[in-house]
Amino acid sequence: MSISMTLDGKEDQWIVIQHKTFINWANEQLIQGNRSVENLAQDLCDGVKLVALVESLQFKKIGKVYSKPTSKIQMLHNVSLALRAVADDNVKLVNIGTDDIVDGNLKLILGLLWHLIIRYQISSNKAKAPPKKLMLQWFQNVLSGLAISNFTSHWSNGIALHALLDFCKPGLSPNWRKLSPNDRIQNCRQAIQLAKDHLSVPKVISAEDFCSPDLDELSAMTYLSYFIRKNSPGYYGTLNWICKQLKTTNISNLTTDWNDGYYLCALVVSVGGEVKGWPKIDRKNHIATCQLGLDSAK
Repeated sequence: MSISMTLDGKEDQWIVIQHKTFINWANEQLIQGNRSVENLAQDLCDGVKLVALVESLQFKKIGKVYSKPTSKIQMLHNVSLALRAVADDNVKLVNIGTDDIVDGNLKLILGLLWHLIIRYQISSNKAKAPPKKLMLQWFQNVLSGLAISNFTSHWSNGIALHALLDFCKPGLSPNWRKLSPNDRIQNCRQAIQLAKDHLSVPKVISAEDFCSPDLDELSAMTYLSYFIRKNSPGYYGTLNWICKQLKTTNISNLTTDWNDGYYLCALVVSVGGEVKGWPKIDRKNHIATCQLGLDSAK
């Protein structure tokens, strides 16, 4: 049974969109194991594919699973195995229990999938700020010419998405400023296809859903997260922008190359900031130099 057949009013259309988006995301993780899901409430309830999903995300086996469970006890065992593995990996599962999954509670299953997306797709254990805030700040910085303060209505006409493509790969959508906000579906459809063809961003959401007034921010964040995670188009777009800004090719990552604080200070200076003592700073005192760069950036 289609989920849309089980809903009564328009207020629930966000669940339809989120369900489709999370199914597509899950299938992207399951594809290497030749598995797939079509309905989260039905296909995860015995725990077999849920365990496979967790193992795909954690890159390891998590225990013995009943591959063809014939009783609820065996299903509960499988689901418990999966939930324990993600809980041990610092995924906080509030009010989501094994019975909820086995009984096919869709809203709680969607909640579980969202926790997995946050932990393994969007964020990490090291991030202290909320994922939504970090994502929004990054988009606001790289799309400074646009008003971006949410993950729904400010993306629905497709223009911000085209601008994002052009940041990640300059020249991919050079005429994005000329796009009409009235061509919502066409803009979104073209951008999502360009992202798939040129940036290998999977189409986990449809153009119709992305521009829908019923789009929920979790679905939008799931799709947009493909642009900002490590080794993503946005990651390399940021790296290329920095190298161009600093006129150097010596920066190859956004982690260890920044440990001594030098490039942070250099970046602050390049955008018009003042760094005390620049360029004669002590690169051996990593903590002090990093702090100098952070203070100067305020």
